[in-house]
Amino acid sequence: MGVHIFDTPYNALELDVPRTIMTQCRPSNGFGYPEKNTVTYEFPGTKYTGKSLKWVWYDGPGAPEMHEDLLLPGMEMKKDKKSDDKSVKDKISLDAGVAAENELPEQGAMFVGEKGRLLLPHFMQLPRKIVKGKYVDISKEIAKVSAANNMGEPIRNYESEGPKHYHQFVDACLGKGETTAPFDYAARLTETILLGTIAGRFPGETLHWDAETAQFKEEKANQYLAGDYRNF
Repeated sequence: MGVHIFDTPYNALELDVPRTIMTQCRPSNGFGYPEKNTVTYEFPGTKYTGKSLKWVWYDGPGAPEMHEDLLLPGMEMKKDKKSDDKSVKDKISLDAGVAAENELPEQGAMFVGEKGRLLLPHFMQLPRKIVKGKYVDISKEIAKVSAANNMGEPIRNYESEGPKHYHQFVDACLGKGETTAPFDYAARLTETILLGTIAGRFPGETLHWDAETAQFKEEKANQYLAGDYRNF
């Protein structure tokens, strides 16, 4: 799901590949990827960010870890003391009467800014803007941007309208325009996500990526940048 959910904020902020990557997950077993993982990227700044941008990706069951930045209107943090130990775990609850659509979506992204937040559900829902704990109506702004870019409301049967992506690919190969995700963009996005999977081999360690040489500063991680193809 990474390329789909990463895409909107990555594209909107005009990000490049990250400078550092660090994961929190179980130790690598050399066989499969961890079922739960948190990846923290540090990107160079763009005209839409500060000098740098921190990006946290949550993957797997129980993610993301709840904290105040992710609370929606009508949600509150509660402390739940486990009976079997002295640890305290943050949990959330919805106030009575809050509609189900005000719950966090199962998949999506959250922009956390200095003056507010923007929730981007992944599938067939419009963005929601939150300022000082309350939703702000942005329907006019969405309509304006949609009209300017010839976009419509989200549609569930999205294959029924517009050009098919596989037709776009063939047409681009024939020199007829380009795809909506050309290689010069898709390569950077894919590189970013795959760097996170490599960092999962070294949980708790910060890896430094040199985009010019396409190498990690940490030599031990470079062995995972390429592999031997199997013969069948």
